[in-house]
Amino acid sequence: MMTNENETVQKLDTNSVLKFILLSMLGIFLFFIPVQESNVPLVVIINTLRSLLGDALIGIVVIMVVTLNISVLLGRVFKVKWFAEYHKNDKPDQILFFFLSLISTICILFEIGPAFIFQDPRIGGELLPLSADIMSTITLAGWLIFIILKSGLVEFVGILIEPLMRPIFKLPGQSAIDCLSSFVVSPAVAIYLTDDYYQEKVYTKREAIGAASCFSTCSVGFIGVLAAMGGIEYQFGVLVICSLLLVFVLTPILLRIPPISSYKNEYVDNRVQTKEDCVVDKQGNAFRRALIAASNRSEEFNMKDFALRLVNSLKFAQRIVTYMMTIVVVTLTLVYYTPIFTWVGRPFGILFELLQLPNAAEISAAPILGFLSITLPVISISGQEIAEQSVFFVVLLSIAQIIFISEAGSAMLQSSLNIKFKDIVKMVAVRTMIAIPIVAFISHLLF
Repeated sequence: MMTNENETVQKLDTNSVLKFILLSMLGIFLFFIPVQESNVPLVVIINTLRSLLGDALIGIVVIMVVTLNISVLLGRVFKVKWFAEYHKNDKPDQILFFFLSLISTICILFEIGPAFIFQDPRIGGELLPLSADIMSTITLAGWLIFIILKSGLVEFVGILIEPLMRPIFKLPGQSAIDCLSSFVVSPAVAIYLTDDYYQEKVYTKREAIGAASCFSTCSVGFIGVLAAMGGIEYQFGVLVICSLLLVFVLTPILLRIPPISSYKNEYVDNRVQTKEDCVVDKQGNAFRRALIAASNRSEEFNMKDFALRLVNSLKFAQRIVTYMMTIVVVTLTLVYYTPIFTWVGRPFGILFELLQLPNAAEISAAPILGFLSITLPVISISGQEIAEQSVFFVVLLSIAQIIFISEAGSAMLQSSLNIKFKDIVKMVAVRTMIAIPIVAFISHLLF
């Protein structure tokens, strides 16, 4: 034991600690400290870029859509090695969505196709400008979040709050990293991490499902995307804080009630968890252990990887935007030209009226749409005269729902946890019904 301590002491040097502190402060400043009209620096940078590029951003979106489809053609049809490798993990439905996004773009640019869709300013007129806004936000947020990811801040906070995880959340300390990795990267990353912990017998099945369904919230960067889509960028910092707060308020409740509590507390090898398995490790100084882990992580930051992250963020933005364009067209067409979501959302409209939310009828479909994709609720109200309080409510609720089937839900279904689709539906339903009055209360406090 003494040897291990000495080995960790050697890893703690002044330069590493200083690097951790400086990178963490920079990351916190960029993402959390309001500097201009209540906007955090990240939003200021994004808005400045949009002003400088103007309509050129739409041109960039068009280029991204075209080049992605060309690369799919080269990889999947003509079997060009590099492109085939690049698209090897793309599923047929993704490729279909890429192709449909190209069709939508052509229809809008050349004013062809059904006019009630592609020439409607609420649908076709919104598609390319909205895509440009989302692309710029994802690219810059995804790039700059690298600073937080490699600063050591995640490890530092995770280890410090580890003793709280067992008594409050009935989860091992690693779940703190699950939550934070999701918060700075993506829900899918946290779920895959959870799945690894389950296979390594760190989590029981109940703990793994609890961590996956309660901690795999959307990333800080994507919260910026949702805020931008709703036109409430100035509330970005508030949304981040409220999202994290909701995780820590809802999780203790949800882990103690069905459907999560009905899962067996057994490890992957069917061994039942014992009291000894739940003992929290309190050996050593927690602050020192956190500092060592954080400083070690900060050493992974370098300018080469930082520059490469920008390229990867742009690729990620290309896929997200291109995939989302079809969803936007279909959803907005259904919203504006059919009563489907009005019918389905009517009970929620009554509930929202009881909670005294403005535009209750207009936002009534948000909980249903939030299960399909985290972006759909705010997309469904874009272009309408919706009170800022209700826009805030819709955005925060969609974040709080967590298990949207287009990412987190799909990742859970593909994991080794053997979760059934109907179980995911139950989890989302319970979580949504508990979250709605809490999110409504928060919105009333702020507006």
